[in-house]
Amino acid sequence: MIDAPVAPKSPIRLTQLTRGQSARLDSTTLDSGEGEALRAMGLRPECELRVCKMGEPCIVSIGSKAGGCRIALAKRLADHLHVRPC
Repeated sequence: MIDAPVAPKSPIRLTQLTRGQSARLDSTTLDSGEGEALRAMGLRPECELRVCKMGEPCIVSIGSKAGGCRIALAKRLADHLHVRPC
């Protein structure tokens, strides 16, 4: 018996994750200036992130453990980030 491929999970808002969950950034609904600022900090499409703290601010860790960083996001911004849980 061959297993059917697993369909990728549908995108959800970053704010729907809980502390410790990992996800990949799928898309945003931010204006171009805010989106550009987040990309400059490393939040780019398909980047893997982990929720360190949910709330105000929402803190996420991006990148590898050795070379990664943490970014604090206002809940207003985090609501506009759509991710696919890992």
